[in-house]
Amino acid sequence: MKPLNSRILSLFLFTVIALLPLQASGQTVVSRARTGGYAEDIAFVTSGPLKNQVVMINGNELYSATVVKKGALNKVCKLDHPEWDQFVTGFTFVESEGLFVMNNAPHPNKLYFFDQNCVSKGTRPIQYLNSSYRPGHLEGMAYIPTSSPLFPDHLILVAWDDLNVSAMRLVIMRRDGVQVAEISRSDWPTQFFEGGLGDVTFLAPNRLLVSLFHADSLWIMDFNGTILSGPLPIGGEMGLGEGVVQMSDGGLVASNYPQSLIVFDKNLDRQPQNDRHDTIGLNLNLPHGIAWDSDADRFLVLHDTIVTLGPGGIAGLATTLASAAPVIDLSAFPFTRSTVYLPQEDLVATLRFISANQRAILLFNLDGTLNSQISLSPASLGQNLGQPQGLTYLPGTDEFVVTFSGVPPNRGLERQRLRVFSRGGALVRTIDASATGTGGIGGIEYFEDPQGGGGRLMMLSAAGRVFITDLNGNSRNADGFLLGEFNSRAKLGLITRSDIAAITSGPLAGAFAITDGSGGEVVIFRLDN
Repeated sequence: MKPLNSRILSLFLFTVIALLPLQASGQTVVSRARTGGYAEDIAFVTSGPLKNQVVMINGNELYSATVVKKGALNKVCKLDHPEWDQFVTGFTFVESEGLFVMNNAPHPNKLYFFDQNCVSKGTRPIQYLNSSYRPGHLEGMAYIPTSSPLFPDHLILVAWDDLNVSAMRLVIMRRDGVQVAEISRSDWPTQFFEGGLGDVTFLAPNRLLVSLFHADSLWIMDFNGTILSGPLPIGGEMGLGEGVVQMSDGGLVASNYPQSLIVFDKNLDRQPQNDRHDTIGLNLNLPHGIAWDSDADRFLVLHDTIVTLGPGGIAGLATTLASAAPVIDLSAFPFTRSTVYLPQEDLVATLRFISANQRAILLFNLDGTLNSQISLSPASLGQNLGQPQGLTYLPGTDEFVVTFSGVPPNRGLERQRLRVFSRGGALVRTIDASATGTGGIGGIEYFEDPQGGGGRLMMLSAAGRVFITDLNGNSRNADGFLLGEFNSRAKLGLITRSDIAAITSGPLAGAFAITDGSGGEVVIFRLDN
């Protein structure tokens, strides 16, 4: 290659640098804390450092607990894998290897193995009997021990064909991921199809016990899927669908919301005296919304509203992340997410996303009473935009900005749009963010550019991408430079992200806070200039 002279080289380098994306120079984490928990699945460990303990996946961490001799709920380690952009929904302990194996719903063709210190031990591809089969969702897992007369030293995976639970199956596979059999019946009791299969565990000598997301939670079947008994008496407990496992003494443990452990003896009779009811953090579980209250210099955190079992509400969280107090009771308003605060009116707004005819922006007074609501139902909008996902408020124009999930056939296009609504509920305009390259927008937040550039929107996108636009969805300034972008997966260590808030007053003014709803965490950070 012919060498460039120094002048041409300098011009070349300048051109390359000018065309590079301009990102915020860095992000500094001010503080972070777990505010709550939620156990996605449980396993019983039979060897190694965690022997004879029940281990749960809680957020993106492993916790261990003893049942017979009660001790503290211990944090073991934090899980992570570069492919994950969603929490793990199922795992089990593989006795023959001394390892945990996990699934990840966005990657339904892969198994992830970890040791008892959360060190990755590689992945293995799942080879389904039908090579074209791709589950719509994955749930719990179980290990079939070597003592089983059927499928010894194999794995079982709960797979849903779709999120409507129209069909579900228990996939039986070798440890290398090759499927050898499956259990799926259309004549299962109606409860199976009303809530869906949550988990499965082996019951010696040749049975399976499954848990459902239903009031009638626990059922016993054989390896043909024939129901042998159920629903089992559970003593009035609710929410036992996420995890169930048999211990070495034959007793059974089922997880309850948010991470309680409900105990049965080897005859499957309830043993409430052995139950565990642990809390994590401040018991603000599944924090799927956060806003900044500039009048009280506190966060407003929406919690326990994604499922109907928790004491849903909005709590005032101190900036130390060490204390909280209830503000609004949302027990009458389940299935809400995202939060904004209107300081000039002392109102708190949140999104109700289920069911379609109840979709709305709900506005509450600080005394907890419902002030008003703006309908986002298909009937009110004249079109079905899907579930509302993210919410922010534009103070200069007294308008709300909402992102939606979309519906086929235009789901992808809708997820690249922001809809601006007046206080009266009229659709004022649509902001097209497709030029940013985003595949979808979740949480959003309005803030003022500290450099005097006016109003800005910070958006949470897929795979940890966080980017900034002006109020028209432009992510670049007049000179072609990015207004700001970083990856919260890499920079903040967040696998999932739910909502974001700009801090506008007090010592932390200019910083931001982001919630990991599934991980039960709040992270306060600054953009370094």
